[in-house]
This record gives sequence, C-alpha cells and structure tokens, in this order.
Amino acid sequence: MRSLIFTTLLLIVTAVLGVLVSWQIREGNLERLLGAPLVELGERIYPNFQPENVARILLRSSETQAIFIKTPNGWSSTSPWEDRMDYRATLAILTLVNTTLAVDRVERDKLDPDIAGLETGRTEVTCQDASGVTLAHFRLGRRTPLLHLTAGENSQAIPTTYLLPLERGRESHVYAATGDISPLFKDGFRRLRDHRPLQVNPLALAEIRIRTAEGELTLGRASADAPWRIIKPLDLATDPATVKTLLEGLFELEATKVAERSNVTLPTETVSAQNSQIALTHFGEEAETVLDIIPSETPEARETLATVSNRPQTVFTLPLKAEAEIVSIADLPLTVNDLRDPTLTNLNIASIRSIAIESATTPTVFISRNPSKLWTVTISEKEQPANMQRLENLLVAAVETRALSFDTDAAPEDLSAWGLDRPILTLVFLAENDQTLSISFGLDKRGRLFAKRKTSPTVMRVDNSFLEKIAINAHDWRQARLWSFYKVDLIKLIRTEEGSPPLELSYDDRDESWNAARAGNNVTADLDPLRANFILATLENLSVARWLAPNDEAAAKALAKPTLTFTAIENTIDDFGDISGSKARTLTFATDPATNLIYGKISSDPSPFTLDAETFLKLSIPPLEE
Repeated sequence: MRSLIFTTLLLIVTAVLGVLVSWQIREGNLERLLGAPLVELGERIYPNFQPENVARILLRSSETQAIFIKTPNGWSSTSPWEDRMDYRATLAILTLVNTTLAVDRVERDKLDPDIAGLETGRTEVTCQDASGVTLAHFRLGRRTPLLHLTAGENSQAIPTTYLLPLERGRESHVYAATGDISPLFKDGFRRLRDHRPLQVNPLALAEIRIRTAEGELTLGRASADAPWRIIKPLDLATDPATVKTLLEGLFELEATKVAERSNVTLPTETVSAQNSQIALTHFGEEAETVLDIIPSETPEARETLATVSNRPQTVFTLPLKAEAEIVSIADLPLTVNDLRDPTLTNLNIASIRSIAIESATTPTVFISRNPSKLWTVTISEKEQPANMQRLENLLVAAVETRALSFDTDAAPEDLSAWGLDRPILTLVFLAENDQTLSISFGLDKRGRLFAKRKTSPTVMRVDNSFLEKIAINAHDWRQARLWSFYKVDLIKLIRTEEGSPPLELSYDDRDESWNAARAGNNVTADLDPLRANFILATLENLSVARWLAPNDEAAAKALAKPTLTFTAIENTIDDFGDISGSKARTLTFATDPATNLIYGKISSDPSPFTLDAETFLKLSIPPLEE
C-alpha cells in the first residue's frame, strides 16, 4: 500500500517537473508561471529583452491605439493610419526597454497614481515577437524627482520616469526607471509617423532625377564607390561638396505636418504637371520613389504641400523658404549649375611638366620642369630658376577658381560676345602623358571676365581678380632671390643713408670682426656688432617682392633720389678656389611717398624691383649706437 502511494506521488512530481521543463523550453523562463522577481536597484528592468526579436509594437492610451509592425522595408503603422514609422522613434522605444534601469521602487498601492501619472488611460507599451508572445508590457507615467548619474569620468545626470510593468506574474511594484520617451506619445502618437518624405540611403543611391521650373536633370553613378555625374541633359562632372549637400538635405528633409490624403484637397491635374519632382532610385530597384512638390499658392508662402509615390495616403507640409536649423526646399541644390563642377580646372599638379602663358600684350612666358627637378623659366633665351611664388599663385588660381556662372554650354563659333575671339590671356598646361589643357580668357563689353576650355563648348564667368594672380611678364618670373652674396667673400660694406656721410664697415670673416670709419674717423667704438651682423644676414638672404621692367618709369624716378645705398666690395674667386681680385656691387633703395612702395636696384642688373617694408626696415637699422 505504502509502495502504491509513493509511486503515485512520484508520478505526480514527475509530471509537474515535465510541465515546468516544457514551459521553460517554450518561454525561456518560468516568470509567467511563477511570477517575475523584483528588480534589484541598479539592474535592468527587462534583462532578457532582445530588440532584434521585436516584430510588433502596440501603443495604447485613453485616446487612441497604434499598431506598428516590422516589414522588410522597415517599421510601418497599420493603425490609426497606414504609413511608415519614424525609425528614430522605433529606436527610442526599443532602446528604453532594453536599457532602462531601476533607480528606485515602491509598491503600487502605496503610490498615488495621480502623482505618478499611472492612472488608467496613460500610455501603455507592448512589445511582441513574430509569434505574438509579449516580450515587454508596461505603463509609463510622469518624470520622477530622481536623477540617475551614469558611470565613468564624464558621468551625466539623466531623468527617470515612473514605470509600471504589466506582464502577468509581475510583482505589483512601480519603478523609477531611467530614460524618458513620453514626448513621443503626445498628440495621439502623431510624432511616431515618419515626417521625412523620402527614405534615403546615400550609400545605396544610384540615381536622382530632378525636375524644377528651370528644367530636368539626372544624376547617376555606376556603382556605390563611383563618382556622381550629371548624365542628363549633358554629361558633366559634379561638385562633390554640392552633391554631398544634396544627399544630406534629402536625408534630413522633414515635414512640419503630415496628414491623411483623404483630409486634404490637392490641386488639379493641370497643376500637377507644374510640380517639382525629386525621384530616387537605389541600386537593385527598378521603380523610382517620386516626391511631388506642389507649387505654393503665393510667392510669399513659406510652406508647400507634397506627396510621395510609396506613401500614397500621406500628404506632407514641407518648409519652402530657408529657415534656421531645418532643411527647406530652398536649401537643396536642384539645378544643373548648382550641381555641376564649377572649378576652372581639375589639374593634377604633380603631373604638369610645362605651362605657357600667352598674353595679348606681352611675349609668351614658358615655364617648365623635368621630373624631380626645379621649375625654370626662359627669359631672353636664357633659362633660369622660376619664381616659385608666382608659380604657386598661378597653380592655386587654376585649381581653386570657381565659376561665378555658366553662360552657355553650346558656345557658337563666334565668341566675340564674351571677348573670347581675341583672348587677353591663354593658359596652356602640358602633362607628363602629353595631354594638353588650354584655357582662354576674354573680357566682354561690360568688362566681365569669361573663360573657355579649348575642347569644351562651355563658357563660364569667373571673377576678374583671377587676372591679378597670373604674372604675364617675363621679368615677373625671375626667382625672388636678389643675388649670390656670401659674407665669406665680403671685404667692405659701405652704407650711405640720405643726409648722412657714408659709413665704411670693414669685415674680417676669420674672426667675424668689424671696423667702422666715417669721414676719415675711426668709429669702431660706436659700432654695434650685433646690428652689423643682422644687416649682413639680411643682405645675404635678400629676396625681392617683385621684379619690374627695365624701363619702369616710377622706379627710375624714385631711384634718382636714393634713400639708402649699400656698396659691397667682395673677393672674386677663380676656378681653383683662389682669390683672384675684387669686385664692387651697389644696391640702391628709394621710397615713394605717393604709393608707399620701396624700389630697389642692383648695379649689375638693368631691372629694378620692389622690396617689402619689413625687409627694408631691417636694412634701415643704424649700425652705430647714438
């Protein structure tokens, strides 16, 4: 008898354990059967929640109920409207459930529901998987007075919200839970509806078709890593920065309001033909997603209506004029001239081997280099180092100058309207692969500057300041270094300042010593050697600001009355490195009060030059102490 009772009890226990094991396998835990334990403070309220398993989100309040489901194209709502859900709202809800911590807790019947904002009718959130199993179910209340400090050196205070778990078997406690997403649930859940008319994935976008009152164009690319080009109406390179602005703008474009199409009266078919359109095609898609932007009723309107082809039940109110901190239609570059590459050239500077500067008023200047060698310029049939500052100015202007506008993409044979029939300047660049780029510049009757590449029918307008950056005279291209002057060869330096007798400074390089004489008197005791060495170093490294033509009248007039003169007497060296004699070179400077220019000339060169004020100030330092 005892054996029968024991066997029966054993069978009952085995059956119960079997049911529990089966429940554990199906549910993942026994919380629904035995009840979930209280959440310890500082722990996650939903420790087993996995956002990727959520397939359905239900929101319920006293006013309305909303249902959102996961689809292959993202989250969508089925009630109270059929439309796309804002992915940011989805992320906020799932992140809250997945990460919210219990900062404090209290038994439900000991907390006034009106204070906590947990009375019936407040927002309830339910997350379910694809089988309909509830993964999380809770009611959200108001913010609590508590703040939670995040861990780490840069800890931040984040708000907490009253949260009441509603899953079956939960202990009836209210938690002060980290995070606050209650603003999402205002206005009957309308903020959860995606206000962005277009779903843009910039990395997967293959084509953008744009139609405006100015015409239609198509942007396209062959692959995700290929550059964007304008493929209609012309094949043109694009400006990467402007295309980036367009893509970012389309991604961020957001309606101020969305409404059901049945509640909005849209214009007639006649008006729809005048709509602007932005149509997107992603790689792997055949059909376009078309945004139709309806013309505003008045030119002063700051908003306009729009529809999009893959959301037929929705009408968007889009910002039309530029507004602070939002993207409007006015912020989007939507024309060919907005999107095309406006740079004058796309030169690869490293590949350039020669440059010809052809001017209507001066002989052609030819600058060239061999690989890994210095640039040279040919002046009076003599090759010499080129002025690198002039070269830098030219190359920077060539690659950074941008068109102010494009006058035509179909220039006729007669280019006189732009002054390009008789160019005032032509730049010819030759690359190492023998490719040639020739650009002509002309002035129209209004004095505006235009440019045209030889092989292109496009005429673009550029800023007239471009001409100021191009040196067209051969003497402008002489290297800036004035002379080959070395202190080891110096015997004597005679310095003459306007209104004062010459000061003779004898120099001995062996001990770097100076002797000074003026009007037959030895004034070495008054000489400051540091000043003398400073002047000598300045003379050694002297560079001109700009070379001038030999017949420059302004320079000749100023130099007729010198302000400061240096005569350097130097040793001459023969081919064996021995001293073979001496030579004298005179360096003359004069200031022009009318223009504040400082002119200079060296006795061994017919061309005068200008000098910068800082260098002249260094040379003007008196060597003698007063």
